[in-house]
Amino acid sequence: MEEMPFPSRDVEVPADQSHPEGMQVMFGDREDRFAAFYYPDIEYVRYGERGMRLNMIRPASLKGPLPLLIYVQGSGWRKQKLYEAIPQLSEFAHQGYIVASVEYRPSTEAEFPAQIQDVKSAIRYLRANAGQYGVDTNRVAIWGDSSGGHMAALTGVSEGEAEFLTEFEKDQSTSVQAVVDFYGPSDLLQMSGYPSKIDHDAPDSPGSVLLGGPIRQNKEKAAAANPIGYITKDKKLPPFLIMHGDRDEIVPFNQSVLLYEALRHAGQDVTFYKVKGAGHGPGLWTPEVLRVVRDFLKANL
Repeated sequence: MEEMPFPSRDVEVPADQSHPEGMQVMFGDREDRFAAFYYPDIEYVRYGERGMRLNMIRPASLKGPLPLLIYVQGSGWRKQKLYEAIPQLSEFAHQGYIVASVEYRPSTEAEFPAQIQDVKSAIRYLRANAGQYGVDTNRVAIWGDSSGGHMAALTGVSEGEAEFLTEFEKDQSTSVQAVVDFYGPSDLLQMSGYPSKIDHDAPDSPGSVLLGGPIRQNKEKAAAANPIGYITKDKKLPPFLIMHGDRDEIVPFNQSVLLYEALRHAGQDVTFYKVKGAGHGPGLWTPEVLRVVRDFLKANL
C-alpha cells in the first residue's frame, strides 16, 4: 500500500523507526488544526443573582489573536437551547475562529430591549477580556438564526443606540465587522402579512411576548425592535450575509427580503441567498450553506 504523507509536511523519519510492509504512514500536522478547547458556561455579566452565560470553543494550538465569531441561538426570544449549535459551530473553531454562543434573557423573564442589551454586553465582555481569550478585537462577526438572526441583524445596524447599552464595560465597543443572519425577523409589524403557521399579531405570539403586549398595541416598541428602522445611507454598516429558506413556515421569507432591500437601497454591502426547499432551519445546515458562510467570514475578517 502507498505511503500517504500529509500535504506540505516534509518530516524525516529516523532509520530506526521502520514499519512493517503494508502499514500506512502519515506525517502529523503539528498545528493540530482540528483540536479545540470547549469552555462551557462562562459568566459574562450578572444582574443581581442572575448570571448570563456564554459557551466558547477555541482552537487549541493556533496562535492568537484570532477572529471572534459570536453566535446567538434562536428560540423565539424565549429560553434558548444554548448548547444545541455547538456541534456545527465547532467546524468554525477548526477554521481558526474563537466561537462564543451567547445566552440572552428570555422574553418570559425580561421584555425587549433586554435581549439586545445582553448580546451587546457579551461583545463588550469579550473585548474587555480579549487578552485572556486571545481575541482579535478588530475582527468580530455575529451570526444568529431565527430570533438569533434578528439579534445579529439588530446588533449590526444599531451601533451607538443608547437604549441598547448598559453601564457594563461601557468603555468597550459593541461594533462588529460582519453579520450573518439566518432567517431572522426584520420588521415585527409586517410579520402577519405573509403566510405563517403562527399568528404573529396574537397576544401570545413570540413577538408580542417579546414586547410585553400585542404587537398592534405596541407599534412604537415594535418599531424600535426592527432592524430595518436603523438602516440609513449616512451610516457605514458591516457587510451582511442573509440566508432564508423559501419554505420557512415560521418566519416569512419576506422578512429577509425586507432587510435585503433596505440595506441595498441604503448602499450597504449585502449578499442574500434564497435556499430552495429549506424550511425554518432544516435545509440550511448543509455543507454547501456553511461553505458560503465560511467564505463570507474569510472575505470580511
